[in-house]
Amino acid sequence: SVGSAVYLHLRPPANTGVLEGGLGLLLKTTWALFAIAFPAEIVITILFWLLEFDGNLKYVSVMVHGGFAALLLIDGLLLSRIPLRMKQLLLSQAFCFFYILWGGIHAYSGIGNPYKDDGTQDDDAIYGSIAWKAKPIDTTILVVGVFFLVNPIVFLVCRLLSRLLPRRLVRGEENEQLFQGGKSSRNDEEAGGGYIEM
Repeated sequence: SVGSAVYLHLRPPANTGVLEGGLGLLLKTTWALFAIAFPAEIVITILFWLLEFDGNLKYVSVMVHGGFAALLLIDGLLLSRIPLRMKQLLLSQAFCFFYILWGGIHAYSGIGNPYKDDGTQDDDAIYGSIAWKAKPIDTTILVVGVFFLVNPIVFLVCRLLSRLLPRRLVRGEENEQLFQGGKSSRNDEEAGGGYIEM
């Protein structure tokens, strides 16, 4: 998203009322990837620290399960102010579904887990709590809960966070109406878009 923000700053659109062409595709792709990555990283972080953490702090574990979430928050919400929209929940849910599907394929395909290749593992699970072969019922309950409860709730919290800061993409003539006390006074979904500097 920083790349998109720099591109927008260096080459502002000629027609600020419409996101079209290459610029529109760049911004919509950035927003879609952020709508997938940020909630997914929060869910992964929560699940790791609640279900997997064994008391050993390792740099890689901390960065993969928390550090990336902090970086996404700083880049996507604070610097780039990427809006999360309700329709993007479908992208987040699709990623969650395919991740669950990949976990099942990975467990039964014999690919193995290079991080736990010490012979003590009875399942090729990426995470011990999502072990399809060793604990199929527990794993099914967990992934159904994550898919139908945890992921949508985390997405809604992320969306709330994205709405707390004033947007950078608004209709030019209506700035006075849209911004009151740092919050949008109208619905983001209806607010269209023209680029303004803040």
